[in-house]
Amino acid sequence: MKGQQIIICPNCGENKVKNSGIGKMFLWFAVISAITIIGIPLAIVFFLAWIFVRYVQKDNLRMICMQCKHMFKVDESTYDRYKQALNNELARK
Repeated sequence: MKGQQIIICPNCGENKVKNSGIGKMFLWFAVISAITIIGIPLAIVFFLAWIFVRYVQKDNLRMICMQCKHMFKVDESTYDRYKQALNNELARK
């Protein structure tokens, strides 16, 4: 297997994973909703949902396997090692 060996999918064993980014979705919905006057209350709801998701995901981050589409959680220290491995891999190229 080429690539990072830090986070492996528990379902299929592949190392092709990415962050789910569900928190970013709420933030984008909030920004888009805030464009209109009618959407401002909806933007507030999406912004509060974004804050809640960031608070809940602080210790456990959701990852998605690109091979089998399985969603699983990893702790923050493992995710930090994963990001460092990706940065080192990009620096070598």
